[in-house]
Amino acid sequence: MQTSTSHPGHRLPSGTEFGSAERGAFRFASVREPSMETTHGSGNSGSPPTPGLPSGRPANTRPRGRKLIACLMLAACGGGIYSVWDTLLRYEAYGVVTGRTIDVSAPLDGVLRYVHVREGDIVNQNARLATVFDLECEQKLQRIADELRVADATLHAEMARIRWQSHVDDTEVTRSMADFFEASGLVCQESGTLDILRDQLQRSRLANEKNAVPASELETRTILERAHNEKLESLRQSLEVLRKRAEGVAQVPRPGIEQMAPLVAKTDLLLNEVERIRQWIEQGDLKAPVNGTVLRRHHPAGECVRSHEPLFTVLEESSTEIEIYVPQSQTEQFKIGETLNIQIEPFNETVPCVVTMVGNEHRRPPEHIEIYYRANAMLLPVRLRPAGNWGNDPRLKIGAVARLPKFNARG
Repeated sequence: MQTSTSHPGHRLPSGTEFGSAERGAFRFASVREPSMETTHGSGNSGSPPTPGLPSGRPANTRPRGRKLIACLMLAACGGGIYSVWDTLLRYEAYGVVTGRTIDVSAPLDGVLRYVHVREGDIVNQNARLATVFDLECEQKLQRIADELRVADATLHAEMARIRWQSHVDDTEVTRSMADFFEASGLVCQESGTLDILRDQLQRSRLANEKNAVPASELETRTILERAHNEKLESLRQSLEVLRKRAEGVAQVPRPGIEQMAPLVAKTDLLLNEVERIRQWIEQGDLKAPVNGTVLRRHHPAGECVRSHEPLFTVLEESSTEIEIYVPQSQTEQFKIGETLNIQIEPFNETVPCVVTMVGNEHRRPPEHIEIYYRANAMLLPVRLRPAGNWGNDPRLKIGAVARLPKFNARG
């Protein structure tokens, strides 16, 4: 069988067939570059071309892309080895930064009218955070204020009526006493006149016995004496009636605090209700329960909020802690009061922390560090507190990942 060394563009003689070996050789020859000797010549221009190579093509050289691929593979292997070492071999345990956070909410429904702080602000205890306006309470307060004005006017009117009635009663008592004394004087006067008539009648009788006075004059004086006696009896009865009347008027209870007690009680009730509503409205004036930092503001100003819905999240001052999660078999390595060097984001250096508690209840680690442990692993938390002023460092954020190195962790 004859092998052709012509270019791929040349046609082969008819009837010529290639085997697998020949086709492989032909492909190899078709991709090789012509050699320098073939291109430029070396003084032996008459020498035949190299077998298996296309005439006029240089010899094949190694592609430069293979070096790049090799470098990439080495870098990938190195990155994988570093990831395995950084994830499984470099750190002994993982944890998160925690703290005592307090959700501040209003006990009433309303509109968040004013917001006095921003996220990240440091606040003192009882510092004003926001003001919630309750329209229903405000309207109720105005309605009770109107009722209070009506009750106050009614009370003043009743007091005026009582004063007028008291004046009338005093006048009636005075008039009764005056009538009684007047009738008593008249009785005394008529009693004296009756005594005079009786004396005249007695003298007339004595004179009549001596025939010094006619019988008609004696009879006249007798009639006068009897009439004055009856008049005196009538005046005495009238005087008794006036006395009882005066005593009755004096004993009649005078209008006073008893008549005004219901109105006074109603006024006090409305005043107390106003005070209670004002105290309830003051609950909308939200204040910081502790010294700390405002972590989050859940609603903007002007938004409607519901009662007991969190409006702010405040981190209590000096409450920042680190919780790392370890298996129960490793908890004996942690002693309360021991100082550990913890690597916490975003600090470049390790943070010294003091062990304050070793947990007694198994827990699942938080989701963002659960990838460092076995699936559904139940671990014990070890609580640490940053030493010195590290706990007040503003860079120490809640939820940051904490790592316990396997080497140089215990200083």
